This record gives sequence, structure tokens and C-alpha cells, in this order.
Amino acid sequence: MRVVIAPDKFKGTLTAVEAADAMASAVRERWPDAVLTVIPMADGGDGTLDALGGANRRDTVTGPLGRPVDASWRLDGGVAVIESAEACGLLLAGGPERNDPWGATSRGVGELIALALDSGAARVMVGMGGSATTDGGRGALAALGDRVPFTPSRVVVLTDTTVAFEDAAHVFGRQKGADAAMRDRLSARLDADAEEWAARFGRDIRGIPRGGAAGGISGALLAAGAQLVDGAAAIAEARGLDATISDADLVLTGEGAFDATSLAGKVPGHVLALAASRGVPAIVVAGIVDTDVARPDVFSLVDVVGRRSARSDAARAVHATVLHALARLSP
Repeated sequence: MRVVIAPDKFKGTLTAVEAADAMASAVRERWPDAVLTVIPMADGGDGTLDALGGANRRDTVTGPLGRPVDASWRLDGGVAVIESAEACGLLLAGGPERNDPWGATSRGVGELIALALDSGAARVMVGMGGSATTDGGRGALAALGDRVPFTPSRVVVLTDTTVAFEDAAHVFGRQKGADAAMRDRLSARLDADAEEWAARFGRDIRGIPRGGAAGGISGALLAAGAQLVDGAAAIAEARGLDATISDADLVLTGEGAFDATSLAGKVPGHVLALAASRGVPAIVVAGIVDTDVARPDVFSLVDVVGRRSARSDAARAVHATVLHALARLSP
């Protein structure tokens, strides 16, 4: 058996590397002679740096709530890689309970991009995902100053969602701590932001898919001349995942929660699509699975080992769930 293992992180419990290791151990237990190719994945959110070579720099920038944070990023061969979550991540804000949905700023993301540009980066890849912010990218643009608009193709934004700029607050606001009234206020501010960016840069970003990533940071960068791309697809291409899958007998992927968004810009959806295009069977292992998207090739840790075990020892739970899935695949 030739098996490709390409999961995303299981947010809050396992990195993509840890999840891949747990999957690999289960495959080896089931098929000791299997030939494994392990490619930990990301889609622009947490883990993007690791997937693209790892951080080699750290700088102090403005955090989501205004306090300084140390952010990791990468510059190698003229290409910079930045994770927005390193500068304005929800975890840095203390989670939704401690976040300030109205005041959270993307300024640190702009500061990292400015550092990359000033360091001579010919291309800057900016991952979206995991942000505390819904400021429409206002903080990022303020930090960039006269470095915008960007020259064509110099800044590439890796997005993990197809949500439009104007919908960011209503789609993602709840997970950032915004109640219904706050989501309405944020949406009104995003609309005003879009008007301002259109007047400043000559491009109306409303209605454009992927403009709502990271609370609208992607849309602001788009208005300033950046290119928006599917983050999972871009990272898969950089890792050579398509060619690897074409030679496989089975593909394993996964993430913490599998729901409708998983099939619209997230790692498992992209891996499933690649496997289907090559006629290769694929299995998804996830912490929890939304009943609205339940399917026979998706297996839940919670269903196999229970919620407590899935949280307390996620690696063991992934191992057990992969064994369960493989037994169902080839009893």
C-alpha cells in the first residue's frame, strides 16, 4: 500500500505534524509494509509557516489588543511567509471571552508585511486564518503607510474561506466574541471600509470571494493590489501534493472540526478533491463532524473514542480512529 498522509492541524489539540504522526503510526500498525508519504498541510491559518519551511525570524509587532507580541515569520530566497495569526490571532487575544471584537486590530499584520518588504522580499505570502479581528484590514493598511498600493504579484494572500468582505462579521463574528448587535455594528463598519478603500485604491472589493478572510484583512490587501488565492491549493502545490497523490493507493487527511467550511477552502476539502480527481480513495479523520456534512469517508474521534478521550489524548484518539476507518475500508 502506498499511503499519503496530509492533515491540517486539530486546532487546540494537535499540530498538523502531530496529527500526521498519529495517522502514520496507525497505518503502520495496520499495514507494516505500507509506503508512507507524510505531508503536513495548512490553508493559510496556523501551521502555514511550518508547511512552507518554518520560521527563521522573530520580530515584535502590535498584537490584536494593542500590546506588543513576538511574531514568527520567514524570509528565504526573496520569498517571505507571514501568518496573520502570529500578529493578530484570537489565541493572542485570550480567546473569544477576552477578545475585544470592536477594538481588535490587524496593525501587526501590516507591520510584518512592511518588515518583509523593507527587508527586500520580492514576494510576500500572507496567510489568513485564526484572527481576532474584524477591522476590515484598517490597522494593516495604516501600518503599511506609503508601501501601498503594492506592485503586481508582490503580495499574495493565502485564504481559507470564500466569504466576501462584507459578510465577514456575520459569518465569523460569533467565534471572535461578537454578539448579534456587535456583528451588525461590525458589518456597518466593513461597508464603510469598503467605500473608503474603493475611493482610495479605485477598486470595490464587495462581492469578491475570499475578501472576508481574517475579518476582512484579505479584502483590504486586495484593494491595495494583493492577489487572493486558495491557501490550501497554494500550499498543496508548493508541497507537490497532487503528484504524490496520483501515485497513491489511499489518502488520509483531517482536521479538528469537519463542517461545510471544510469543503470550501479548507485542507480536507482540497485533499478530497485532489484524490477524487486522481481516482484515489480518501479518508477524513476529524475531531467532530457536523451532521449536515456527514459522509461514509469521514470519521469522527468523538464517535469512535468519546468526547473526553478525544480531548484528553488527541494523538491516541486519532490513532484509534484511523485504525477504525482502515478496518471499515478493508475488513
